[in-house]
Amino acid sequence: MDEAVRTKILKTLGETTGTEVIRFLTPDGSLCHLVEVADQADMDWPAWGQAAAVLQRWLEQHGRTATVARKLGYLSCTAEAQKSIPLALRQDLAQAVQQMLDQYGFAEE
Repeated sequence: MDEAVRTKILKTLGETTGTEVIRFLTPDGSLCHLVEVADQADMDWPAWGQAAAVLQRWLEQHGRTATVARKLGYLSCTAEAQKSIPLALRQDLAQAVQQMLDQYGFAEE
């Protein structure tokens, strides 16, 4: 990941969350992956960045790792599940990811 992308992530999401997102995307991902998946779900990438940080933090706290593709898949599934909830009652994606992790965890590969 080049320095300009790193700087954009940190500036947009803040030092702590941005650093978690950088770890989320390392080694085989890029900000483009995150932005593309967010676009497909009609959401802004910073919301996905917040959710990515939640997932990365959980994985690290549980001594787990996963590929960027699997992590993005988890976020995508959570976002898709949110679509069945009326907009007025819907949580933001980061909260929904935390709830999914609390209820179901993250399956080992």
